[in-house]
Amino acid sequence: MCYIVYTIHVCNHWIPQPQPDNGPILRICEEAEKLRLGHPCPETQREHKVVNRSQGMCTGCLWKNVSK
Repeated sequence: MCYIVYTIHVCNHWIPQPQPDNGPILRICEEAEKLRLGHPCPETQREHKVVNRSQGMCTGCLWKNVSK
């Protein structure tokens, strides 16, 4: 199952995390790599994973607080 990796911030917003070298946000699973020749699984079969927790706010919330 292909998946999307997120960072969760203290403002409780989940921000998608791109791959290194500005790759796509969607991560291709091994099954899709082998059986689908590198094409991702259908949209209904995607998993969402939080892998990082940030102690700061997301960019949108940060700008809202700074520009008050």
